[in-house]
Amino acid sequence: MPRDYVKKRKGNKKSGASRGKNNNKPSFGLVFSALLLISGLITLLVYLKWYQPAPAPIKEKESVIEKKQPTKIISQKEQTKNTDTEEVPFYKTHEEMVNKTVEIPLEDLKLPDEKYQYEYLMPCGSFRDKKRAEELKAQIALAGYESKINQVKADSSLWHRVELGPYKSKRKTESIRHRLQDNGFNYCKIWPKRKIN
Repeated sequence: MPRDYVKKRKGNKKSGASRGKNNNKPSFGLVFSALLLISGLITLLVYLKWYQPAPAPIKEKESVIEKKQPTKIISQKEQTKNTDTEEVPFYKTHEEMVNKTVEIPLEDLKLPDEKYQYEYLMPCGSFRDKKRAEELKAQIALAGYESKINQVKADSSLWHRVELGPYKSKRKTESIRHRLQDNGFNYCKIWPKRKIN
């Protein structure tokens, strides 16, 4: 004989559904405590953002200069008593530094009398092929500097060195080298050459 399973399921569904609805509702105490915690955090953040402590009262102090230069006429005995009791240091470092003079002896200002002085050469490349040396010389001329090609013998072969100079000052030589580096000539070196007077 056939059984009717539909009726049994309907009866079980009602009892199970009522249990599920009660479990899904959050408790009133949990919601209240969460709202209370969130409002407390917001209040704390607002307080920290706009809280400014009251400034401390400023006491009027006598300046150190006024203590050193009293307006009353005091005898020397009273002044020694006052200085013994009140030991306030007064530093005049700024005034001392501004009014200070430094004397340098003339012997120290003279340049040393050396019999050797220096000139500065700046080689920028050395090639076996003279055509490549002339190309580099032309590129340096486009950058605005005059160079020359010197023939140098090294290891029983002839090299063509492209160099600038001689310059009397190392500072000028350094500035020219930096300008050449800005234009892409990164292989220029400074060589001091001793010049005998």
